[in-house]
Amino acid sequence: MADVIDQIFETWESLLDEPGTGSQSARYRISGSPRFGAYLAIRFDDRAPVLEFGPITPDLLKDAPLPSIKGVDSGLSYHSQELFLSLTLKQPASIDIFLTLAARLTDELSGVDYPITGYNVIRKVLIVWRAFFSSEKKILSGSEQTGLAGELILATMFMDNGIEVAAVIRAWKGSERSHHDFQLPLASVEVKATVAHNIETVSISSLRQLDPTGTKKLFLAQVAMDSHDYGDQTLPRLIENIRQRLSSFPADRLEFEEKLLASGYRDKDESHYAQQSFQIRKVRAFRVDENFPKLTHDSIPEGIVEATYQINLGTVALQALTFDDLMLAVSSSQND
Repeated sequence: MADVIDQIFETWESLLDEPGTGSQSARYRISGSPRFGAYLAIRFDDRAPVLEFGPITPDLLKDAPLPSIKGVDSGLSYHSQELFLSLTLKQPASIDIFLTLAARLTDELSGVDYPITGYNVIRKVLIVWRAFFSSEKKILSGSEQTGLAGELILATMFMDNGIEVAAVIRAWKGSERSHHDFQLPLASVEVKATVAHNIETVSISSLRQLDPTGTKKLFLAQVAMDSHDYGDQTLPRLIENIRQRLSSFPADRLEFEEKLLASGYRDKDESHYAQQSFQIRKVRAFRVDENFPKLTHDSIPEGIVEATYQINLGTVALQALTFDDLMLAVSSSQND
């Protein structure tokens, strides 16, 4: 079965091929039930993509209005004398975000029978998705590209060494601004990626980053890479590799796409990322325990509420774990 996100993009391509002019529109059903459906549509006058939901009753909007989303107009439309809620994209540059939103709504509305249930699902999803449309950010900076590449490389290594593909995607939290980049069932892993020659110093951005509270085990994993012009390990290729691995996991593929958007990565900017290739130089890890140098809320004087600092890993070099050691540690509850 094709991923829902691929189906949505294919549906949009089909709509673009539909004949129509002026105020005409065309639409395809993408989800729902006989009582309540979701449709992807195109307006031929401006080629704008539209999501339509219904039929609905006007009182639904009065009781709980939809959140305002930058670049997306909400309104009402009629089809066969029935009322439908519509969302129209007004920013063509955000078409990839809009279609990924359509995929999420397709998944969430699958099997929904009643308008009130469907409307509440739509409203809940849109509240979360406001942030995807509000960002003014353009392409990722050099350090952001390095950080994302390091996380994706480590994710791929986890997959190659026995952790289920879907489980790795669910565990990846880096784009969610969580305290730790990977939250596996038996351990959490904070990733520090670098293309610098000197790998002895790492920067810690908050007092929560190396706080093991709430985790069974916490590790700091350092992914040291060399950066080259034109190679096999560019960001687009790393991402395509993971997309292919997720071909049998449609729900997790959609989650992966959402996390990519949250990280700031957009397929439309692929040309900006196709020239830099990241080759693994070294992967090592450290158990963040009472012997590892760190600052946390419990270890600082009263009155200090936040701090950024650097750690010299040379002082704990003898504690370094190989990647195989890390795999054993995050896979076994007996390794304490």
